[in-house]
Amino acid sequence: MDSKTLKIKANTDNNVKFLFDSPLEGTNAYGLYHLYKFDIEGEEHSLFATDNLHEKLKDYNKGDVVNIRKEEYEAGKMGWVVTPAEGVVARPSSTTTSSNAAVGIDDRTKDIHRQVCLKLAVQSMDTSETLDFAMVKLRMEGLINILDSEDDLL
Repeated sequence: MDSKTLKIKANTDNNVKFLFDSPLEGTNAYGLYHLYKFDIEGEEHSLFATDNLHEKLKDYNKGDVVNIRKEEYEAGKMGWVVTPAEGVVARPSSTTTSSNAAVGIDDRTKDIHRQVCLKLAVQSMDTSETLDFAMVKLRMEGLINILDSEDDLL
């Protein structure tokens, strides 16, 4: 079966059915790649997933149906949204060791946490004088540690 390349445009629905339990992985001139094969309306399509998209797809298996969307969440910035079809459940691999992965904190959420912590760290300081960047960093990292903590501090 010849495979077409799936090119996902922003803000469009792409309902796909997984043809394999895992992607074909390897390295090339661009580094590590994750090649997924999907069935879309009876035709085979291939998709080289970015690392962020791969993280959202890796726990689905052959026969699973999901909708893949590339959405603009800020001017010029795109994020991936993967929504399983009704009755489809992702099966996380047992190799996940990150506490953040266990509670569903993705890279986009971590970035938002960093931005908020930086803003709060700067606001907590007396800005009438020149900012002490070392102190801003120290306060920011302290706030990030609270957000990313495994303890139930919040």
